[in-house]
Amino acid sequence: MDTDPITIIQTIIDGTVEGGGPPPYIEGMRLDGMVFTAVEKGKFTLEWTPAMHHCHYDGIVQGGVINVIADSGQAFAFWSSANSESNENYSTAEFSTRFFRPIKADETMIVESTVLNRSRRLGVIESNFTHAETGKLHAKVTGSWMLVNRDFGEG
Repeated sequence: MDTDPITIIQTIIDGTVEGGGPPPYIEGMRLDGMVFTAVEKGKFTLEWTPAMHHCHYDGIVQGGVINVIADSGQAFAFWSSANSESNENYSTAEFSTRFFRPIKADETMIVESTVLNRSRRLGVIESNFTHAETGKLHAKVTGSWMLVNRDFGEG
């Protein structure tokens, strides 16, 4: 089995791995407007077209939903920066979100998540939400990520 993160993530993007495609929460949160498009070391890109069920009554996407999308992209960006010999687990430690323009239903965003810094214990990742048609930046989410031990043991 291949352990290279880039190769594994690319099979998820391509849908060529058994059980591939987006993580299970995507369906549960009705985020089906999210399409994974590209991966390289330390960078992950997706396209996202929010629907009205992601919005307040005025058609503006709820900020927490934007953080969920950023969390998804940042997780894959962080994973893509891992050493293929390591068996790392990681978790979001903190988010800082800045909104520049409203994100509206039915408008596609290009979400690029890039690892800005990575140490043995922490990573800093930035996600930019750019309008697919206008090229304008709508939001920026900076996340701090920590490496964690997920060996919870039995019982």
